[in-house]
Amino acid sequence: MKAFDIVGYTYKAANYCAECVENVLTVEGGEYDGWKLGKGIYMPTEESLNEIAYHFGIDRNDEYSFDSGDFPKVIFQSMVEDSEQCAQCENEF
Repeated sequence: MKAFDIVGYTYKAANYCAECVENVLTVEGGEYDGWKLGKGIYMPTEESLNEIAYHFGIDRNDEYSFDSGDFPKVIFQSMVEDSEQCAQCENEF
């Protein structure tokens, strides 16, 4: 794995793996409710997050322009210390 590989996301003061971040982001009743992919539909996490961000006017290329409490920010391999894990599934990064 390379230092610049995306291994997870920080959202609302917790860290999530790629598999869980969309579920947390698109929780029913939340700000991004209705953006969850339908059953049997697959889109890579980055593409899905880009689509949601675009619709809501979030510039994911400038992470200083938004807070991780508002939208997930990436965690690169080089940012992982010791044994960090996903807040939902508890898998390690």
